[in-house]
Amino acid sequence: MDILCPVCLQKLTKYEKTYACENRHSFDIAREGYLNLSLKNSQKSGDNPDMIRARKAFLEKGYYDFLRDEVNDLLNEDDSLVDLACGEGYYTAFFKCKDKTGIDLSKSGLKIASRADKSTVYLLSSIFRTPLADRCADQVITIFAPIAKEEICRILKDDGSFILVRPDERHLLELKEILYEKPYLNDASRIEIEGLKFLKEISVSRKEKVPQEDLMNLFMMTPYCNTTSQNDKDKLKQITETDISFCFLIDIYRKAA
Repeated sequence: MDILCPVCLQKLTKYEKTYACENRHSFDIAREGYLNLSLKNSQKSGDNPDMIRARKAFLEKGYYDFLRDEVNDLLNEDDSLVDLACGEGYYTAFFKCKDKTGIDLSKSGLKIASRADKSTVYLLSSIFRTPLADRCADQVITIFAPIAKEEICRILKDDGSFILVRPDERHLLELKEILYEKPYLNDASRIEIEGLKFLKEISVSRKEKVPQEDLMNLFMMTPYCNTTSQNDKDKLKQITETDISFCFLIDIYRKAA
């Protein structure tokens, strides 16, 4: 999969611990293994270290393994894959594809991902300006992240597939019932993407009993932690264990030839 220079958009070539283009722009591979192609100060970009640590701790308990397995079964191992907003690589590392690229703006996430997973090329970059060539990927995936519609269409090969994983209506509803006086259902409306044909939607769900420590990590890895008052956050500390519904939608799209 061709990686492009973020300055001049020429192809980058790997030389031991450096990538460089014909115009002599060069980029060093970080000690952990990822390649920093962000032209902006990315220290405060992407998910913060606390969110990354909470998500890693929660996911390592296996709560989302059933979702990861379901998505992995949809992938073709002989095809190339780009994971947009790959975070700490929990999903990316597990996917069976031989040619994998993970892109994220969180240094904290990519440090974890690239240290643990040498089967994937990890790039520090915006998913809305990916440093990849046109029509380079057979498969693109986005899991619980903004949808970079134009970039997805640009980097997908003709007849390539896009997989979108998003929360269903009742995902984490019990968590919201603890936090808020008026818990709400998620908007599960289908998302139209110009240039891609919607093929099918797969619904997967499971209910698990979650102890207090994992419940706090779950809360910390969601967007709710940034918008919830301290009084409401304190409600979680009173819960020793509770059932939580994990409900997901997997949408599959195809790029027309």
